[in-house]
Amino acid sequence: MKSKFIFFFLFVPFLAFSLTRDNAGSQGNAGAVSGFFETYNPINYPAGAGSWWHLLDVRHSNAENNYAMQFSGSFFDQNLFFRKTNNNAGQPWSKILLQTDGKSIVDGQASFSYGNTNMGGYSWTNAVLNTNSIEIVNNNSTVNHSSPTLAFHRYGSGGPQFRLAADGSNVLYLESSGENSARSPAPYGGGPNNYFSRLYVDGGMVTAGNIGIGTSSLTEKLNVEGKIQAREIKVEATNWPDYVFLQDYQLPTLTQIAKQIKLNGHFPDIPSAKEVEANGIALGEMVILQQKKIEELTIYLIELNKKVISLESAKRKIIMMSTKDLRLLK
Repeated sequence: MKSKFIFFFLFVPFLAFSLTRDNAGSQGNAGAVSGFFETYNPINYPAGAGSWWHLLDVRHSNAENNYAMQFSGSFFDQNLFFRKTNNNAGQPWSKILLQTDGKSIVDGQASFSYGNTNMGGYSWTNAVLNTNSIEIVNNNSTVNHSSPTLAFHRYGSGGPQFRLAADGSNVLYLESSGENSARSPAPYGGGPNNYFSRLYVDGGMVTAGNIGIGTSSLTEKLNVEGKIQAREIKVEATNWPDYVFLQDYQLPTLTQIAKQIKLNGHFPDIPSAKEVEANGIALGEMVILQQKKIEELTIYLIELNKKVISLESAKRKIIMMSTKDLRLLK
């Protein structure tokens, strides 16, 4: 019991009051000792320090050096700073990251790195990060892995499900792992104003909405304001007009077609110029209509060819009869 009272009274001076220390960088042979201190004129305190500050100083036993572990903080906020002087009175201070109301706030830049450290013990479940920007930087030219990467990875998924990586050629890739991966190089043509001016996809891209190129009017699955160049376009169609060749098909006569053209000013079953200008054409439907007209015209030509052959045959018979009659007259 006696030892407990002795221990208590030894620390009464520290609990009762703090000494004054203006210069946190003072050395032991200049009067610096371990203890709790305060100052209104902070020197070698954290950058920007002014007015009243606390200082906790734990010093080396040799007064001829300046090795100390120090904590410091202003009277008027909840920030806390730490440093080991390392025999340097002006040794920079490090701000200690504290949690307030379940939140940790960093004023400035935050740096995260690991070498051989096992990261498996870190858990960021339900973590929230609020920031104006996130920058992943590699400023060390000797590092082998020269492409900083931001990845979002779900355990057991076989790889990053979302990954941002710079490959060293000023190209940014947005990709996911797996069979349906996709990539999006950012800069094209040089300069920050050309980022994302071209999109490359080396996997598959699926969208449930509409896509517009050169237009903001998204009325169809794909709206394009301009020209499209392709080696081949495949249009799926039904009701292909082979029925034109069936015996029961009612083929309109050329006289009927001529009347309709004279009356309407355009080919039967084909939209007029005004309709096309106003509504465009459905390519699949138009191909079917044109194929129907081609087959009908083919039938007309076949029938016409039959008549030509018949006329030529009749012509030859007439010529032969005329020649025979001329011989008899002689």
